[in-house]
Amino acid sequence: MDRKRRDFLSATAAAVTLSAALPAKFANAAEPLAHAPAPQAATPQAPAASPDSSTYAAPTEIKAIEIINLRELEPAAQKIIPNGGFGYISSGAGDEWTKRENEAAFKRVTIAPRYLSGYKDADRSTTLLGSKLSMPVMVSAMAGHGMAHVTAEVGSAKGTSAAGALYCAASLSTKTLEEIAQACPGPKWFQIYLPADRGAATEILGRAKAAGYTAIVLTIDTVVPSNRETDRRNHFRSPLPVGNFPGQNGSYGVSPMKRDLDWDDVAFIRKTTGLPVLLKGVMSPEFAVAAVEHGCAGIQVSNHGGRQLDDVSATMTVLPRIADAVHGRATILIDGGVRRGQDIFKALALGANAVAVGRPVLYGLALGGWMGVQAVLQHLDGELEMTMRLAGARTIAEISKRFLTA
Repeated sequence: MDRKRRDFLSATAAAVTLSAALPAKFANAAEPLAHAPAPQAATPQAPAASPDSSTYAAPTEIKAIEIINLRELEPAAQKIIPNGGFGYISSGAGDEWTKRENEAAFKRVTIAPRYLSGYKDADRSTTLLGSKLSMPVMVSAMAGHGMAHVTAEVGSAKGTSAAGALYCAASLSTKTLEEIAQACPGPKWFQIYLPADRGAATEILGRAKAAGYTAIVLTIDTVVPSNRETDRRNHFRSPLPVGNFPGQNGSYGVSPMKRDLDWDDVAFIRKTTGLPVLLKGVMSPEFAVAAVEHGCAGIQVSNHGGRQLDDVSATMTVLPRIADAVHGRATILIDGGVRRGQDIFKALALGANAVAVGRPVLYGLALGGWMGVQAVLQHLDGELEMTMRLAGARTIAEISKRFLTA
């Protein structure tokens, strides 16, 4: 096998982990990513290319990129990411209402600035479960970074570390968790789709701890595949992965993902690793309270970027009630629709400890490799600093509901 094809197989492996185990009508549905608004129909597209052939050509450039705003990255990335891969990254489930609503909900929250604060600085540093960060931002767990750039997760991890943000590696990543850890000397967590086989689960959890990941994020909202219509329309298919599960040919289709998750699985992860456990996919106050009562150190308020169950609330809509219910007893992250520093400010004001960002990171990766990822995160940090300065908040801890319009 030549190097180009080997790189391609690695780059697209994670995207199809679920395919072998799915019903025929969902055969093209792969592990979800967090996503951005759908591109305009008039935006030029790269030639259609399904990632199931060695002709898939992910972008290769590593360069600094200029960012005016994060929304402009999507049409730019669409021009250079092959059509099948871009559709996978950018699309959502069903009518994509929830994907759009994630962004719209941020705009329904308005800021009440408190001028004449006397502050001349805005400190964005924070600590999440022992991870010291220069900004309250995490790169959310996403599979298949190799569809966006040949450096895949190695590039996105390097860019995240350079920016001083938190990186969450996906268990269905293109690169192995060890390769990602080597590229990311900064803070890092590991996300898992729990294998049904306890031996396989124990093995990968042990590898994550040994590689220096300091928390485990269990995704709970993918027990069945969703209706990813863009992937079906594009006939999106990929070869079986060769990533983090070599003992099972890298495939949950061979070593199935556990479809009947329960609280015993949470206890198993905690006991196996001794690390803090967070649940990703929390969308109600009742479930958030249950997570705390079952020993979870944190929750990620998430509807999977609108990629799993359509017609559910935006994450910003449910965040205030969840934060009130948790009442400081666990770390709270929120993903879905974060595109501005103002969005970060609003989420923190409503009770989140940090935000998680998805699609814009992959677009930055496509446009500039690790330097593009670093630019995306630094752009968000710069907008957050501006917002804090104008609103009158000196530290992350000071941001509260008093900075929002009642």
